[in-house]
Amino acid sequence: MDNNTEKNMGSTTKKRYFILGRPAVPLLQSLTFIYFCVYFLYTPLYFTHATKFPEKDEIHYSEGLFTFRPLDRHRYQMGLITPAKTEFFSCVSSYTGSNTCEVNRIYSKQIDEELGNKGKFSKQDTTPILYKRWQGKSARITWFTQRYNIFSTDRRIVQVIIDGKEVLSNKRVIDSINFAKGKLMLITCLVLSSPLMFFSAIMLKRIILNRDPFSGEKNTKN
Repeated sequence: MDNNTEKNMGSTTKKRYFILGRPAVPLLQSLTFIYFCVYFLYTPLYFTHATKFPEKDEIHYSEGLFTFRPLDRHRYQMGLITPAKTEFFSCVSSYTGSNTCEVNRIYSKQIDEELGNKGKFSKQDTTPILYKRWQGKSARITWFTQRYNIFSTDRRIVQVIIDGKEVLSNKRVIDSINFAKGKLMLITCLVLSSPLMFFSAIMLKRIILNRDPFSGEKNTKN
């Protein structure tokens, strides 16, 4: 068996699986890469910039007793205990954003003074202490349904009133939405995503033309 025959057999063996006439492995690699870019980068960016403060008919109101739960060591999620169930709500501004509810500073400052905390070098996180003081008190949470991705939505907090006092205002939510969709974020994301856009185009060419995007050679079954 000569070298040419061995090369042809080896090539045929490597490319024995095909999808729509394309070698299966590079086709699936290309589709996976494109899906990753579209789902985890471009569509979240689009929905972040498409988000706006809700109209009156898009706003919902939930009432119950205030509660919360930890998401990790430094983040906590607000919720309500109702006769039917316990519900939790989101403060996330974008798909990759942090679930941090920016309550009015007057409340956290009071605890900072009690604990002797000073700025970013605070000895103790005030959030769980503050939330524990609100635990079980009557509360109303105003929210709307925000879409973060094609298949991802959550109930985004607009306003929180506890024991008759507003502890999270809709102005803070408006500022958060505007900040997330600001020009700086858009420019930064586009600059960072440019290499991914380039490789996505290469992969798409590979699928459509059934060619090696770097050598320009067409893949064949033989």
